[in-house]
Formats: sequence, structure tokens, C-alpha cells
Amino acid sequence: MLLPMMRTVLIAVLVLAAAGGTVCRAAPISRCEFSDGRVIYSDEPCPAGAQRTRTVNEKPAVEVIKAPVNERAQNAKSSGTVQRSSGEPGAEGPEAASELRKLKVAECDDLVRRIEYAQHDLNAAAAGERASAELSLRRLQAEHESKCAPRAAAGR
Repeated sequence: MLLPMMRTVLIAVLVLAAAGGTVCRAAPISRCEFSDGRVIYSDEPCPAGAQRTRTVNEKPAVEVIKAPVNERAQNAKSSGTVQRSSGEPGAEGPEAASELRKLKVAECDDLVRRIEYAQHDLNAAAAGERASAELSLRRLQAEHESKCAPRAAAGR
């Protein structure tokens, strides 16, 4: 008599644990600013008197991807031969050129995200901190222009 009841309790516990695992999820982290300049980060709604300025991106800022050049160097070491590229973009092959384009797009996307955050920071900066926030924003914009601007426009 005790065994069927224990089995029922065990099944109920397992069902609740499985249901709880699908419902529980980490809430996004928000940056909340008060009118007096205080800033808090929370995974709950902003408290009274605070305004949510943005949701914090939890992705790592930089993703490390092994470049095809490193693989080619490893292959040359193991075979005892070295192949020299012609120095032209795309000389490594279409796969390497495609990988480089993907890396550049990811870097430009990251710069755009950082510029958006710097704009939010500038808008929320106190009077004494505006110059520093503006300088940071301009540096990011210049970096984006130098790395991500189309080369045809740069050649004029």
C-alpha cells in the first residue's frame, strides 16, 4: 500500500520539476536611472522613480574564432612546406574570404551596438561628465567610419 503512494508522489515530483524547468528562465537585465543620476541594474522591473534606459546585452562582447590563417600555418608545419599567398584579398580561397567578411560584419555590428550604448550614456550623463561621454562616442564613431565605411566612398 505504501509503495503505490510513493510511486505517485515520485511521479508528481518529477512532473513538477520538468514543468518548473521549462518555465524558469533568466529575466533580461535592465539599466534603470533615477532623476538624481543614480543607476542600478536589475532583472526585475525598475523601481518607482527610475526610468528604464536600456536592456543590457548579455552576449560576450568579443567572440574568438580561430582564423583560417592559423590552420594553414599548422598544416604547413606538419607537412614541412610553406605556401605563400599573393597578398591579395581573397587569395586564400573563397572560404577564407567569406570568413573574413563574416568577421568584419560581426565587428561592425558590435561597433554599432557600442555606439548606441555610448549615445544612451551621453544622453544620461550629468553636466560634468558630458565631455567625456561625447569624446567616447566620437571615438567609436570614428572607429566605425574607418573600419566599416565602404571603400568606394573612402577612395574619393
